[in-house]
Amino acid sequence: MVKRPLQVLLIEDSDDDAVLLEIEIRRAGYAPVCHRVETPEALRSALERHNWDLVIADYRLPSFDGLAALALVKEKGLDLPFIIVSGFITEETAVAAMKAGAHDYVMKDKLARLGAAIERELREAEVRRERRRAEEALRRIYEELEVRVQERTAELKTANAKLQAASAARRRLECELLEITESERRRIGLDLHDDLGQQLSALALMAKGLELKLAKRRSRETSDAARIYHLVQQAMNRARDLAHDLATLDPKGDDLPTALDGLARHAEKLFKISCRVEVAGNIPPLESNVVSQLYKITQEAVTNAIKHAQAKAVGISLAKGSGEIILTVHNDGLPFPDLEGHSTGMGLRIMNYRANLIGASLDINGEGPHGTRVICAVPLEGKK
Repeated sequence: MVKRPLQVLLIEDSDDDAVLLEIEIRRAGYAPVCHRVETPEALRSALERHNWDLVIADYRLPSFDGLAALALVKEKGLDLPFIIVSGFITEETAVAAMKAGAHDYVMKDKLARLGAAIERELREAEVRRERRRAEEALRRIYEELEVRVQERTAELKTANAKLQAASAARRRLECELLEITESERRRIGLDLHDDLGQQLSALALMAKGLELKLAKRRSRETSDAARIYHLVQQAMNRARDLAHDLATLDPKGDDLPTALDGLARHAEKLFKISCRVEVAGNIPPLESNVVSQLYKITQEAVTNAIKHAQAKAVGISLAKGSGEIILTVHNDGLPFPDLEGHSTGMGLRIMNYRANLIGASLDINGEGPHGTRVICAVPLEGKK
């Protein structure tokens, strides 16, 4: 059996102990390349000069200790498995080390545990790397969307400056912007579902297979594999919900109260917040375009409340006024960041565009240090 190569940084002041650690690592099925340091300066130099797979540190050294070594590793921004090995360590000290970021600790008189600890921490480090790669992919997708929307908005501003007298042309351009935004959201939602979703599914199958193999061997790492599988399942559910939100933008039918109630239930399930809908009066049937734009204005307001205002409770109310339908969305979070500056954010501009398309007015007001209220009033004439 070919042994797996492993770059190991040993923080140890004893040559004999370093040799014993290397022997134990080889016994666990690795081909380690070990480098020993025993001072903070040597540790900094080693971290800067080389890429390591694993750090094993004695808890007590003449010039510093394991916790100080851990702090130096974290200072470099490195996510390396860090295992403390000590001849004697109290339970309180071990707990403090784990809270500080150490991944495991092994007593020097029980080095037989070292191989299993290394195997587990290398596996969990790989899971963390995969999660970071997935998060980075999601971040790039969102940044790409934002850049494209901003570029299109700049083009729209230029066009509006030239066509101030042509109201019909401006409305056509606003419709085009919204279509591009929704098309891009649907495309990204499909990419999340088809690409990232499949990768996560494959990773889940691999994790489940590993769990079953370990269970057959009655290995104590079975629970770790099950935990990895559970985390991947959570990531799959999160990606699926995001894909659903991005790809499914239009409400079904012309029943606005029912559509808003569905939106509120979905927000409660996805973001674990309170989201309630109140309907006052008899809301008449509305054109499908009016229902669609009011639904999307509500969706944007709820998203802003959660994303920017960090709200824990969102209220949606729909009422029939004197010749108009009044939609109100309020939250208990911080005021929208866009309300505090001179510029209007992309999300608020899009809400204004949607209101203009259906001849509605849109007002957004902060309610002191906590909460924001979005009010959209749609004239009933010609909207039925």
